[in-house]
Amino acid sequence: MGKGTVLATGTKPTRVSYELLLGGSPDRVIAHGTLHARSSALERMWLKPDVTLRLANGHRIGISITELKSVKALFRAVDTV
Repeated sequence: MGKGTVLATGTKPTRVSYELLLGGSPDRVIAHGTLHARSSALERMWLKPDVTLRLANGHRIGISITELKSVKALFRAVDTV
């Protein structure tokens, strides 16, 4: 859990609270979680191809917002290490 920023081309950076769950294997990291922010901000990010979640520690994860519910969005990320 933490506070971070969601970035997408053509939109303003959006501050979010997030819950991130990691899993996977040594050569593949799989993550999914929940974002909390203003619904209008999340709507602008939904279905964009290049969305990045910048975590509180500065790391960045490419994400795909898969579901949008008012002020909450579900996302997933699959990235190689």
